[in-house]
Amino acid sequence: MVKAFLLAALVFVVSAYPALAQDTKVSVDMTGIGGMSCAHWKATKEHFSEGTVWIYGFWTGLNYVAAASEQPQSRTDTAEIVAEVKKTCAQVPSQTLASAVWTTYLEFQKR
Repeated sequence: MVKAFLLAALVFVVSAYPALAQDTKVSVDMTGIGGMSCAHWKATKEHFSEGTVWIYGFWTGLNYVAAASEQPQSRTDTAEIVAEVKKTCAQVPSQTLASAVWTTYLEFQKR
């Protein structure tokens, strides 16, 4: 319960200050392919498939926290999410997939 509250608070603060989210490095114990680089995600068909499923789950988690903290959720179709994450990854292939998804999510929240 405490972790959920802290995560909700973090999402609230970060979404209120998107520039801060992009400038600040956050240390998260990442599991799965989300902790790997964008280059790794795009390296093989298998990695791409695994990463795409991971993106859907992470995005859903971000929406869950947004809903729980009474913030707007990102209402986007899955094809557009992946296309935009690919664009974000293309800018900095060495960034983690999680970082690219987070950046993309924040960009969608501005729309």
